[in-house]
Amino acid sequence: MRNKLSALTALAAVLAISPAFAADTNASASTDTTYKAGDNGSYKATEKTKSTDSADTTTAHQATKKVSVDANGNKTTTVDVKDSTDPKGLLNKSTTETKNTTSEKNGVTKVSHKKTVNGKTTEDTSESSEPQK
Repeated sequence: MRNKLSALTALAAVLAISPAFAADTNASASTDTTYKAGDNGSYKATEKTKSTDSADTTTAHQATKKVSVDANGNKTTTVDVKDSTDPKGLLNKSTTETKNTTSEKNGVTKVSHKKTVNGKTTEDTSESSEPQK
C-alpha cells in the first residue's frame, strides 16, 4: 500500500510540473506579396515574410524585384533582399542586405552585386560585358 501511495505521489508531482516544460505555442508567421505591372513589360514585385518561433526569435525576410524596360527594349533589373534574425534579448539582431543589379543597354550588359552584413560590406563586385562581334 505504501508503494502505491509513493507511486501516486510521484506521478502527481510529475503532472504538476509538466506544464512548465510544455512547448510554447506563441509561434506565428505572416506573408505579404505585392505585384505591380508597368509599361513595356516593367514590373515591381515584393514579398515580405515575418515569423516568430517558440524561443521568441523573430525572423524577417523582404525581397523586392524591380524590372524597368524602356521603349527601346533596354532593361534594368534590381533585386534587393533583406534578411534579419532577432533572438530574444538585447543587442543580438543580425541583418544581411543583398543588392543585385543587371542592366542591358545597346548590347552591353552590366552586373553589380553588393552584400552587407550587420552594416559592413562583405562583397562588392561589378562586371561589364560587350557584345561579341
